[in-house]
Amino acid sequence: MGLLDALLDPAIRQPASCLIEVGEDFSDIGLIADLVTEVEVTTGRVEATTGTIIIEDRRKEDGQWIAADSGLFTRWAPIRVSADFHSHVEEVFRGFIVQIKPSYPNSAGETKLELQLQDEGAALDREQMRRVWGEAAPMSDRDILAELIAPLGLSVESGSGEGQSSRSLAQDATPIVFLRERAKANGYDLIFSQGQVYFGPMRLEGDPQPPIMVYAGRSTNCLNLEITDDGQRPDGVRFDHAPREEGAEPLSEKLSPDLPALGRTPVAEEGASLGTPSVWRISREGDETEEELRARAQALVNEHSFRIRANGEIDGSLYGHVLRVGRTVALDGTGDRYGGLYFVDKVAHRFTPDGYSQQFELMRNATGETGGPLGPLSSAASAIASVF
Repeated sequence: MGLLDALLDPAIRQPASCLIEVGEDFSDIGLIADLVTEVEVTTGRVEATTGTIIIEDRRKEDGQWIAADSGLFTRWAPIRVSADFHSHVEEVFRGFIVQIKPSYPNSAGETKLELQLQDEGAALDREQMRRVWGEAAPMSDRDILAELIAPLGLSVESGSGEGQSSRSLAQDATPIVFLRERAKANGYDLIFSQGQVYFGPMRLEGDPQPPIMVYAGRSTNCLNLEITDDGQRPDGVRFDHAPREEGAEPLSEKLSPDLPALGRTPVAEEGASLGTPSVWRISREGDETEEELRARAQALVNEHSFRIRANGEIDGSLYGHVLRVGRTVALDGTGDRYGGLYFVDKVAHRFTPDGYSQQFELMRNATGETGGPLGPLSSAASAIASVF
């Protein structure tokens, strides 16, 4: 193999397979794995991670069914799904079996067992709690989270935010509903993953995930891609809060995005020449405090600053990794304007006999590449230039 071939030829990868483990000790399901026809897991930043496993069940001579009567698949059984890349294994999902749906059609050969899955947050949706947090002293949202998830053996992921510090904060809901309300009040992501909970702002800094490669020859791992560049989003959000003196007019405050730009040119710069800024106004909800109102307004304008959306699909085996939500990833091969770093909003993982695919939704708040080479093809081109 010559120098050019060596530089451009990606590592040879075997097709990724799905590893399913159940029970408190996460035991392999053994020969039942051969009966699994489809596994789907959908992950997001603010919604519960859910999944479906479909098994073609078979009846044994004694009348028992191989999967349904195995004792492995019961309500609230812990379950873990991973992608086995042969050189390494990466976890895709961890949670519980929350629903079991066996189906017995006219043909016994078409009998199926369907398992519905939900992440570990499902265990926080079993009991409605009435409690007032911080009665004795103010408590941060992070401290409340840590106390609520401790009985499950979960921990707060490093880098999580403190949230707001409240005194006499009333809870009248299940813990997971309450925590999602607190995440919304802070403009935070709430992600259950690998035994930990991330509760904090968008993580736009730090090392990005391996690049998604478009039109990159043998290094291509992206099967299809569509990008939407939307101009009809607000550049700012305005809200009113109580005046400092009685009888005075309410004070108005305008907030602009305060997140790092994933590119050279923030989206708000395009359209600034029109002279009329795009500003939305929000009002106080219920007994919302001024701190909560400001946090909600900031979260809204930050979310709307991500006007560039990319939807596509990657070959999981060629990508060689599990694409994580709530992290950045480099997109290479789409040119200067749309190439560069994106934030991963959602990922749907799918294992079938045809292979492992990952459908993704990315978003971005700026245009233009900011760094150097993002992927193997660009790196190879740089290496060739240095040789010649």
